[in-house]
Amino acid sequence: MTEEDVLPKWVVLWLFVSGMICTYDVAYTMNRPYTNDPASPKANLLFGGWALYSSVDRHYLTTNDVFTCSTGRVMLLECLLNFIAIGLAFARSRHGLLLAFTSNVMVLWKTILFFSVFLGQPEGHLPPMNPNKFVWSKFMIFWIPNGVWVLMPTLVLFALWNKLALPPKMSEKYWKASNKCRGDLSFGDQKKIALE
Repeated sequence: MTEEDVLPKWVVLWLFVSGMICTYDVAYTMNRPYTNDPASPKANLLFGGWALYSSVDRHYLTTNDVFTCSTGRVMLLECLLNFIAIGLAFARSRHGLLLAFTSNVMVLWKTILFFSVFLGQPEGHLPPMNPNKFVWSKFMIFWIPNGVWVLMPTLVLFALWNKLALPPKMSEKYWKASNKCRGDLSFGDQKKIALE
């Protein structure tokens, strides 16, 4: 009998892909003006996708935008937590599950905060989205990619919720046993404890 994975494979893949893309995103936003210099062939080669994105999202276009710099710092923590959660899951630590859940809650709320900046701008501010772009461009370049960072964390939260929420009878025995065990108590061990 094979042991159940701590995290579903698709969740591990999401944590990895999200961590890599967000690390690259932080590299772009934290190293402006070098990374968004249209005259630099190296910047165009390495960050061409971000140049396309910044043609819609003015926060990414502006070299000294405080909002993208601050969300970039938050993303560094998210990326670190994603990679630690993957490592803990491969080590079969029960903490990998909790960390993956927590990291995805953070990603979801940061993205919702990010979206809120684009809804109902106060009068007198430049619109954060380029008004010269067509609706289709805004949808394909801005809403779909950012929507992935709302959809995927939500799916992860639904997938992990049941694993975290132990039934009351099981949780009593689990907590008694967890005080005697290290953090690598596997899910198979939890089921045995619950049956005893």
